Amino acid sequence: MDTSRYPTLLMLLVALVQGFCLLILHESIEFEFWPATSPSWLYTLYAFVLVCPTMFLLAANNANTLRLGTGAVGFALLCAALAYYTGLQVIPLPHADVEELLFPFCFAISLLTFKALMYLQVWADDEPLDYPKLFSYSWRNLLTLGLGLAFTLVTWGVLMLWAGLFKVINIDFFYDLFTEEWFYYPILTMALAFGIILIRSLTVIVDTIKRLQQVLLKYLLVLLIFVSLLFLVTLPFTGLEPIWENGPGSYLMLWMQACILFALNSVYQSNADERPYALPVHRFIYGGIALLPCYSALVFYGLALRIEQYGWSVSRFWGIIVWALLALFSIGYVLAIVRKRDAWIATLGKVNVGMGVVLMLTLVAVNSPLLDLRKRTVNDQLNRIADGKIAIDDIDIQYFERHLAKPGFDAIEKWKTTYRDTYPEFVMRLNQLYMNWDEINSENDKTLLMSNVKCIRDCAAPSELLEQIYIDLSANRWVMRDIKHLYLLQVDPNEDGETEYLLIQETVYGGTTFYLYAWQQQWQKLIVNSVNTKGDSPEGDILKLLENATVLYEAPKYKHMRIGDLIIGTHLDNNHSQTSKQAEEQ
Repeated sequence: MDTSRYPTLLMLLVALVQGFCLLILHESIEFEFWPATSPSWLYTLYAFVLVCPTMFLLAANNANTLRLGTGAVGFALLCAALAYYTGLQVIPLPHADVEELLFPFCFAISLLTFKALMYLQVWADDEPLDYPKLFSYSWRNLLTLGLGLAFTLVTWGVLMLWAGLFKVINIDFFYDLFTEEWFYYPILTMALAFGIILIRSLTVIVDTIKRLQQVLLKYLLVLLIFVSLLFLVTLPFTGLEPIWENGPGSYLMLWMQACILFALNSVYQSNADERPYALPVHRFIYGGIALLPCYSALVFYGLALRIEQYGWSVSRFWGIIVWALLALFSIGYVLAIVRKRDAWIATLGKVNVGMGVVLMLTLVAVNSPLLDLRKRTVNDQLNRIADGKIAIDDIDIQYFERHLAKPGFDAIEKWKTTYRDTYPEFVMRLNQLYMNWDEINSENDKTLLMSNVKCIRDCAAPSELLEQIYIDLSANRWVMRDIKHLYLLQVDPNEDGETEYLLIQETVYGGTTFYLYAWQQQWQKLIVNSVNTKGDSPEGDILKLLENATVLYEAPKYKHMRIGDLIIGTHLDNNHSQTSKQAEEQ
């Protein structure tokens, strides 16, 4: 084991500084001081602290320290700038759904860093840019980091075992020490650095693992090609409709393409003289590769159908981006096959090196203002609303709230002003967004609801009744979010000469709920047990029905039975009877 080729002390120092920086960021979140109070700066600092030292630890040697350090700092600053822009999307605080922002951003930055590191290593070592070298660096980096993280996890497990053993004999000192943030942050980053140094010094073992996965993928590639060809051969007999009727067919086909390309690039490494397979199998492989554009065409057709039906969404944008990247890879390979036939592997490296750059530029663009998928999704949905393709009541406001961050928030705030007079129920639903459950509904909501309950047949609803309706509805935030229309109808079901009111609540999901309000020293809400004998809600236009139909009152077939203090009520509902609970005498 030779560690003399690496600046070991410098690498450990970098890891120690990284640990203390992570500790400070953690404490800022714990005690709510800057930068935790500013998501843009918090994400910026986290991105720099995680990316720059990790790249340095994975790639530094005695010959490239300065050059690599300069490149790592420059790339980490780029990631920090992207993180700053992502942090600006966390609006409004503290109600923004941070997970919806951080997961795709962290995945994109991790992939971007993984790709950029191998290019940076070639540049820092002043080596020619060829695919075999990039491939070697990529697998070494991946295996080194994975094994280093495993070593760190084992180190933490040993510390916890140490603390646990002493804790059972009532010595809590070690447990209290090891679970302090100021202790485990620097210790674990140092453990990761030490593990990386040890693993990098054992290049023979890493290369052996790499060759092992090549052997395994060599056989999996043949199986993947066989499955892909079998699927294409089956399609003429089944048709295309089942692909999208029975599940996410487009995304499964993208996964198939990605797995084939991954296995292909693991087995073949741009060496035309190297033949991992016999010639017939080699031709079978590139015959399957030549048909990959068929998958790209099917995926594009499926995504285009969804976009035409429902418009763009963040997931559909990602689907198109992944489709485009995989299609470019496939087309590049097909052109090489047409030109070189059996020797097409010689051009594989050129395609991969160029597409690696395209992939990195794409990841930068989608996490910057250049290609902000959330903003583009909002613009497309607003255009569909303006063109009448989406009705106001059909707008998925939860999607704007949870998935579209600042662009979604801006659209919602604009709608509150635009539709206040024309669609007050819609504005009332919007007002329920970005609120905690313990927050009190505003007077604005109360005014909107009380002034826009439609009283059928020109009746005049008492203000006390409207206030009670608002109190009852606002007790449940989900109910307020789902209200589409509210109607009142004057009724007298007990025929005592006193007016009661039937409240009809239509929701955006098509349901209709009925409540009866009766005056008993104050307005009381009575739940209606049954609407009709055919279902839970009437079919057709409920407003038209209420305005034109005559209200008739029917006495129950079975009266209540009183046996002492026990009251038993019976009614027929789809030929089933129910017995009420014991109630107090009224």
